[in-house]
Amino acid sequence: MGFVFSGMTGGFLLSPFLAGIVYAKAGYFPVFAMVITVLIADLLLRVTMIEKRSAKQWDKPRRSSSRGSTNSVEDFQASGQVHGTIASSHPSRGTSQAAMPPGDRSKSPTSESWFLRQFPTTTIIFRSKRLMTAVFGIFVYMTITGSFDAVLAQFVKRTFDFDSAGAGLIFIALSAPAIFGIVYGTLSDRYGPRHIALTGFATSALGLALSIVITHRSTAQIAGLSILLVLTGTGLNLILTPLSADMFYEAAILEEDNANVFGEAGSYAQVYSLLCAALGLATAVGPAWTGLMYEKTNWGVTMLTLVLLCFLSSIPVFLYTGGRQENAIALAEDDQD
Repeated sequence: MGFVFSGMTGGFLLSPFLAGIVYAKAGYFPVFAMVITVLIADLLLRVTMIEKRSAKQWDKPRRSSSRGSTNSVEDFQASGQVHGTIASSHPSRGTSQAAMPPGDRSKSPTSESWFLRQFPTTTIIFRSKRLMTAVFGIFVYMTITGSFDAVLAQFVKRTFDFDSAGAGLIFIALSAPAIFGIVYGTLSDRYGPRHIALTGFATSALGLALSIVITHRSTAQIAGLSILLVLTGTGLNLILTPLSADMFYEAAILEEDNANVFGEAGSYAQVYSLLCAALGLATAVGPAWTGLMYEKTNWGVTMLTLVLLCFLSSIPVFLYTGGRQENAIALAEDDQD
């Protein structure tokens, strides 16, 4: 997941840099020509992509020979340690038949309310505190990322007198940490998503808070802002990678515990649509909020609101992120000892 989402983060943050350079060198319309070219390339890749259902006829022999692989989510969930030790401790098992008390298992989700009868899978997803925490954390990540798109170029233009090329170049510092997405994913697999995501919130808050001291034009101030943007970008990627992976871990667990509800279609499409909705809402909320704050107040107050957002968002992550995965990691470490 870290490798996959590093592409999204890098694209989102590199776009101001590329657009600024092209606009400064070639003008207005070449920027849109570049965008259209990227869209056409994306369309061609989608058309030539082989769907999972079509690939099964070639993949079946390979899959049957690698049933013992420890890299698959299914093998991870089927582990005797996971199910035998911590299945009942998961905080979001309110709708799971496996986690319900014996007296409540006769109560099917379709007998509780009209919404449950009409949208049973959606209800199960919304009831998962772990999954909704991951979605909220990713919403916060995109809110902060979109905030920089709204105010960073304006800030460096007013403070450092940068042109569009210079304003675009400053985004390299913020987007550069995205290339280490696979490293963040490895850390999340090793130490658990909760610890890495909380580290990401703390790192982002530190970079945002220290950026308040950037107030005037000088070589030291420009270098300081670049370093703080790298620090903030690293923190943002430490938020995105573990939470996105944890979201899909939880989706797999919900699907397994409620197989009779989700059926063959599964839960991944609904969970991913929820993720896209959160990202879309954040790209509207982040720039609108920070743009208004920056115009009405100043750079320091705007950054402080983002620091507060990081602090408040870390609370549900501390309470609900991780679940079975982190318990399984702890059990594995105990067995090694």
